Amino acid sequence: MAELRAMVLPISMCVLASACTTGSLQDPSTAPQSAPEQNVPYSQIWSANSGIDLFSRGAELVRAALEAGTYASYYSLGTTFPGYRDAVGGPLHFDDAEILPALVPNGRGDNELGLWTDHYHIASLTETPTEIVADVCDYRQRPTEVTKSSNAQVGFPWVVHLRNTTDTPGLPGIPDTDPDTSDPRALRVPDWNVFGRWQITKLHAGGRDWKGTAPEECTNWWLQRFPGSNATDDGNVLVPAGTVVPGVPVAQQYPEWIGPSEPQ
Repeated sequence: MAELRAMVLPISMCVLASACTTGSLQDPSTAPQSAPEQNVPYSQIWSANSGIDLFSRGAELVRAALEAGTYASYYSLGTTFPGYRDAVGGPLHFDDAEILPALVPNGRGDNELGLWTDHYHIASLTETPTEIVADVCDYRQRPTEVTKSSNAQVGFPWVVHLRNTTDTPGLPGIPDTDPDTSDPRALRVPDWNVFGRWQITKLHAGGRDWKGTAPEECTNWWLQRFPGSNATDDGNVLVPAGTVVPGVPVAQQYPEWIGPSEPQ
């Protein structure tokens, strides 16, 4: 039984359990900025539905938005990907249906941080020079074995929207052609502004509607990755109680950030 694990991502659970509040956030333009931590303990692995180029400019921006927001939730807004805090911009009070507040923390990020591999799958992508709309699904693997005591949701659907403030989309970074090894040119966290002039207008977990409905492409992906699981009426997938989730070592990051994406 391959890669069986229930995803328990704190920043996603905040949405589904209504545990997060919008709160009062620090102005992104005044948040302290310092160098990011390059030796993070977790990794993020990306794949995409057939016909979606994982290295297109649109897919790159989707990857950057989720990775930068996740990093900020663990460390801080001031140490995440360059350009992210400007890309999320104002208003300073974020709604769960727009940008998940945990992804724009006020001060140091306070979400759980540890050894794991997060898998992301771009289920759909609409890409123009001025707008990007994507559905993304995820699940997590940990290095220790777990036996599920109850039915557990394997992952969550994400919605990512970006809008361009210029008339050109910008150049994508250098493709990472080897998913199994690290490129000597790569950084774990880019040191250039991947976003350019793009603004992130939506970055939240739970699907496109208030019911948390998952796209069919996500349902199919989860069922392929978790044989023996069951799809719910809203398209999410549950691992049955009693399932033994094997431990899996933290995987090689893929794709890595090789750039800059906007050569000078």
